[in-house]
Amino acid sequence: MYTLLNNAESSKFDLYLPGKLVAALHYKIDEDKNEVMLIYCEAIEPRQPDDHCQELMKRALEDLRNRRMKITITCPIALEIVKDAADGGSVTA
Repeated sequence: MYTLLNNAESSKFDLYLPGKLVAALHYKIDEDKNEVMLIYCEAIEPRQPDDHCQELMKRALEDLRNRRMKITITCPIALEIVKDAADGGSVTA
């Protein structure tokens, strides 16, 4: 069971499995523009890194959309996940 935490002090989303950090998504927020830039997605846990990053992107995008923020993605890993999802994967862009 995954858990997503917004670590605002460090400007990143952290994805956990019970007791273990498995992936992180670093971001930069421009509150005046209500905009977030997704900068760097990394898998921490070496087992199933693609699964962890896909789940992280899915949950982070859902959180940001619920806050009605404009989203810009500059991270190549995150862009690839969103592109794959648009081609029939599980993350919605």
